[in-house]
Amino acid sequence: GSSSAAPVSEPSDQSAPAAETADFPVTLTDAAGRTVTLEARPETLVSGYYITTSMCIALGCEDRLVGIEAKADTRPIYALSSPELLELPGVGTAKEFDLEGCAALNPDLVILPLKLQDAADALDQLGIPALVVNPESLPELEQTLTLLGQAAGCADRAAELVACNQETEAFL
Repeated sequence: GSSSAAPVSEPSDQSAPAAETADFPVTLTDAAGRTVTLEARPETLVSGYYITTSMCIALGCEDRLVGIEAKADTRPIYALSSPELLELPGVGTAKEFDLEGCAALNPDLVILPLKLQDAADALDQLGIPALVVNPESLPELEQTLTLLGQAAGCADRAAELVACNQETEAFL
């Protein structure tokens, strides 16, 4: 069939910004090899890791964060770039993750480091999608950024950041 036929009532592309929602539902494979399916763009995010919290800021989706890792006040970048993050509830650390506190926030997506794979599985059982990431080297950082971009519905921005990062590496 021809998929090019669009309903007449469709607004012209110029008037509406590209809808990021077109990327959903999406099925991703995380750093733990787990399959994570997101039915819609997550409107509320919890980041249990400072690297992914920083990535959310870089991706421009920090306004969707409803909870972040404990000790956020020790990260000067938050105070400088997104001081409102310091008001968010903390969900613990990689050593002591607050599963109940995280679940109570009822987020659409939780992003956790590999160390917290068990917590991710527990969240899954509660019906809360959790993405496990392992951004511990440059290639893994780029993979994490891409994965996060796809999961949060800002894949284009993630691709720009990765490309920019690769140009910097090439320069170095």
